[in-house]
Amino acid sequence: MIGQLRAVVERCNLALGMASGLGVLAMGLILTYEVLVRYLFNAPTIWVQETSIYLYMWTMLAAGSYTLQKRKHVHVDLLVDRLPARPKSALEALTSAVGTVFCAIVSVQAYQMIEATVRFGKVSATPLRVPLWIPQSALLMGFVLLTFQFAFHFLDRVTEFRTHEAKGGAQA
Repeated sequence: MIGQLRAVVERCNLALGMASGLGVLAMGLILTYEVLVRYLFNAPTIWVQETSIYLYMWTMLAAGSYTLQKRKHVHVDLLVDRLPARPKSALEALTSAVGTVFCAIVSVQAYQMIEATVRFGKVSATPLRVPLWIPQSALLMGFVLLTFQFAFHFLDRVTEFRTHEAKGGAQA
């Protein structure tokens, strides 16, 4: 069951990681377009700034879980990498448990925010009038996936800890 859930989350992470890369490319292209039309033709757009902000939100939040899955997230390893295997696994399990709880809380809050946004029909206060639940969904999706990824990381570190414990017990 957990293996199947992990496979689904990892496929979602990969898809969103790739989409995030394309989002960064799109952001670069539309911002370049804005600079060109603004300064060369004196014809600024009304949509580039808002669109690039939403793309930025999606690319950064959607790629967070993929980054954690690949173990490329911010990780203070100056001290951690010098620890023996068991304490290192225990510390990483603890930080992953804290990460899981934090991301779950943010996910619940994001859901409540989106629910209120939909209920009140909130849209951006710009000429585009974008329904705000669309950019806000990046927060929910990103943190739900991060919750699962931290939970998987926690389970992996607990397994490592138990493995090191068994090896330590066998050597004693």
